[in-house]
Amino acid sequence: MRGSAFLAAVLALATLSSFAEDTDIEVGGNATVMIREQHIFPTPVFYAQPVGELAFGSVVDILDQDGDWYSVRTASGTTGWVHTTSLTGAVLSEGSQGTDDSDMIMLAGRGFNSDVESSYASGKNLPWNEVDAIEAITVDPSAIQTFLTEGLLLEGGTQ
Repeated sequence: MRGSAFLAAVLALATLSSFAEDTDIEVGGNATVMIREQHIFPTPVFYAQPVGELAFGSVVDILDQDGDWYSVRTASGTTGWVHTTSLTGAVLSEGSQGTDDSDMIMLAGRGFNSDVESSYASGKNLPWNEVDAIEAITVDPSAIQTFLTEGLLLEGGTQ
């Protein structure tokens, strides 16, 4: 009995590790944007002026890696840098791309689909409008640059 439990645990770990390998991002491969919208930056820093935007589900070519940043090329040929937290190595199949249902894309960005959200929210007073308001906040990259410089968080900051 103890041996079969051990074998089941080993098989479960092997299965999970094979799934993890499927989502690794590799230079020379592809990755999928897994958040609602993502800027492409000219350098691997968040405060740079974006050179483009990627939508949820966009597939990019991985050209290079610098720490937690990946140099990418879009289908339209735009190149730049995207942080690893916005990407997954799992590439969507042809049948799962091209949806026009922005509500489903938004819910997927939260980890929900409409059925799961309805079930989860049933009988609860959840403030989705507040989540939507927070998601709508944007900050100009030049304001971030100013904040970082004046706050002495970057070299060249002033007191």
